Amino acid sequence: MQRMGLLEGMARGDLEELLERVGSGYRPGSVERLTAEDPGWREALDRAEAEVGALYEALSQADVTLGRWRRAMAELSRLWLRVAERPGDMDDSPALEPAFDEVA
Repeated sequence: MQRMGLLEGMARGDLEELLERVGSGYRPGSVERLTAEDPGWREALDRAEAEVGALYEALSQADVTLGRWRRAMAELSRLWLRVAERPGDMDDSPALEPAFDEVA
């Protein structure tokens, strides 16, 4: 099972909050009644739901990209820290600590 990313988690929280608000005020038959009174409402709802779905997918993919970014930064940090392992012209410089490993 894949762990949910930060952005997807935020999006899921937003969706759950919306579902709670809508669910608490929902009355059976109200969707059908509103659709009959205002057909444009249903079309707008379908468009908005499709947009939210597409953006949810984009946020999930952004989480994947963020994970790749963090792993790449950790690797770059490790590679550059090899410089600190070699003596230079001045040997009194402070030791460097790894960065980004805790977020990769």
